[in-house]
Amino acid sequence: MSDDEKEVSENPVKEEEEDKEKAENEGEEGGKSKRKRKRKRKKKNNENADESGEVGVSTDATNKADSVEHTVFVEGIPFVASEEQVKEFFTSNGITDILEMRLPRWQDSGRLRGFGHVVFNSVESRNKAINELNGKHLQNRYLNIQAAKDRNGGGPEGSSKGPRAQPEGCRTIFVRNLPYNGIDERDVADLFRSCGKIVEGGVRLTRNYQTKQLKGFGYVEFKNPEGAFSAVQRAHKGTLHLKGRPCRVDYEEGKMKGSFRNGEGKLWQAQHGSVYDDQSNGKRMKR
Repeated sequence: MSDDEKEVSENPVKEEEEDKEKAENEGEEGGKSKRKRKRKRKKKNNENADESGEVGVSTDATNKADSVEHTVFVEGIPFVASEEQVKEFFTSNGITDILEMRLPRWQDSGRLRGFGHVVFNSVESRNKAINELNGKHLQNRYLNIQAAKDRNGGGPEGSSKGPRAQPEGCRTIFVRNLPYNGIDERDVADLFRSCGKIVEGGVRLTRNYQTKQLKGFGYVEFKNPEGAFSAVQRAHKGTLHLKGRPCRVDYEEGKMKGSFRNGEGKLWQAQHGSVYDDQSNGKRMKR
């Protein structure tokens, strides 16, 4: 058989194999194209779902994170504690719907600075934290849990809009950013006496009950509401300083506790007795 005859006889086989290979390639390309179109449709459906639902959930969470109605301010957090331990404090006490924790840290050591904001998914959890967990201990430190202040409403640090309105008859203030060393109740009393007359035992500074170390915040109770008003106004203007630290002041509406200890470790209640506030004349009624 001549070479030309061989070439003619082999060509059909060769062409058939080439056609088969081409068809397989086209099939693969077609399958890839179908899968690509399917992925595009799936992506588009997900985007539509986001637009109709998931984005709304995210927006809702963002709104709650910015809402003081879902937020508490926490002080007294141990400096050696971790964010996970702070979260566990709330979850172990029945509050599990934490959306966000904003806990500042020291830049040099990375440790928590002892205060921060915690945001909850429900107002009920926020209220439970304030009413039931305030005063509980985390790693032997007393936690002060209060309602967060409106960023635009002048809380303890004030704002361009000024301090918030004074609650009717309020005679007690909450003071923070106090020095941790080198002061006692007398120093705080001397500072705030210029705002108004302070009742007997009216200065209560919080301490670590083991080390007696000051926690940097406390309470001052005046004889008249005018004293509390003057203190809040002056602090907002930045004129109240103690040992070079500006005092952050706000009205205190919580119930007064007699469990504070002075620098000698004596219970405040042992010295001044259980009391009730008589808002009409600023006197104390001992039981």
